[in-house]
Amino acid sequence: MKEESFRYGKNQRGFGVATLPHDMARSPVFVTLNAGLLYRAEPYRLNVQVTRALARLGYIGIRIDLSGKGDTPVRPGLSNRESVASDWRDIKSAVDKRFGKRPVIIMGLCSGADNAIKLAAEFEDIVGVVLLDPISPRDADFRRRALRNKLSNPYTWLRLPVILLNRLKRMLGKKAEDPDNMGWRDEPTPDDLNACLNNLVQRNGRCLAFFTSHAHHHYNEQGQFGRVMSHIEGLDRILEEFHWPGVRHLYPVQAHRDRLVKEIEQWGRKNISLFSGEKS
Repeated sequence: MKEESFRYGKNQRGFGVATLPHDMARSPVFVTLNAGLLYRAEPYRLNVQVTRALARLGYIGIRIDLSGKGDTPVRPGLSNRESVASDWRDIKSAVDKRFGKRPVIIMGLCSGADNAIKLAAEFEDIVGVVLLDPISPRDADFRRRALRNKLSNPYTWLRLPVILLNRLKRMLGKKAEDPDNMGWRDEPTPDDLNACLNNLVQRNGRCLAFFTSHAHHHYNEQGQFGRVMSHIEGLDRILEEFHWPGVRHLYPVQAHRDRLVKEIEQWGRKNISLFSGEKS
């Protein structure tokens, strides 16, 4: 395994780091996207751990700085969606030039997951996504479960003044703090999510999703994501999801990062033949 710089775009404007396995003959490409304004290593070097673990299995891992993050300059005059799409065209072109045409899997945390969903909805070369705290639609029983969880949680009573203040703000017509979106997320639309998952089913791709304590405002039970999206025929065949309510959003605890990396590694090992186009 070795690492090298990865440049993409006009005048090599975009920057990343590629982790290469010893044998790249049939290696799929695994690309990690930035979360928020974080640079390519991600919080607590999470992307470094993931790409290196997968490189040991035979994947080409690339940690990318999207435009306006890390060492890649901003694309002026573009919306986030336009900028990310332009970045992806340049990234894929650079991947094809350096490694040849290969299946690509992308991973993102938070806003990175939002971007991964939008990219998989638009670009046919993406055959797998790993989503860390994506936005999930709520199901019919979400509110009942949320109320039950709040009433049984002592922390709720400690936060009662904040809860009442937010409720008062809503009554006065002021916008209360949104814990899911503090201005860093350009959330995918329902159409984006449908297209992403439909495309993966049609490509016989794979989706792996993790939901931590950060997602409790829209996700609060194992299996909710698959149930809400069950109108997509064949989704149960390609989707794996995990609910880890005791884990914090950025995985600051080493044991939790180790657990995440292990699950992604096992998923990668199980699916590498599929992604490589090999016969089982």
